[in-house]
Amino acid sequence: MPVDFRLERADRARRLLAHLPGGVQRAMYRAINRAIVAARTSMSKQIRRKYKIPAKIVRPSFRVRKATRSKLGASLDGKGLRLPLAEFGPRPSEPGTGGAGKPDMRVKVRKDTGRAKPVPGGFIARKGLVARRKGKERTPLEFLYGPAVPQMAGNEDVLAGVEERAQAVLDKRLDHEVDFELRRAAK
Repeated sequence: MPVDFRLERADRARRLLAHLPGGVQRAMYRAINRAIVAARTSMSKQIRRKYKIPAKIVRPSFRVRKATRSKLGASLDGKGLRLPLAEFGPRPSEPGTGGAGKPDMRVKVRKDTGRAKPVPGGFIARKGLVARRKGKERTPLEFLYGPAVPQMAGNEDVLAGVEERAQAVLDKRLDHEVDFELRRAAK
């Protein structure tokens, strides 16, 4: 899930800060770091706008690697396993409900899909997980999972919103950091 930045204002920064040793690097790495943190925040918001998942599950799935003066590259890495369907608010949600002869359990993973989708034979098992039986016997159980947070982040709408926000922050912060370096040098 690459999020690309365009350093369109880098030429302005190089031109204005050419007389300051290290000024371009300082301005750029600070602006890039602000943009990558804004990208993580935007990623969480965009995912929660599209999927029915709380922020406390989304945020820890992403790790920010910030830029330094010597390495002007930053990254936002997503990592995580598929989430149990129980995280997406199944109905009914009490243990022992659902199953054979009862109305189907329903789960809504995406907010834009209308009604919650039925999970035939699904029920809330131990530890609040959604399960269904593999056969006619009580055991074995099959535990059901939804998508992983990095899969959600790979959605085109999510990525487009994140790139737009990160680019806006990068452009604004780079202008600010160039002005800061110029004011600092004038003292």
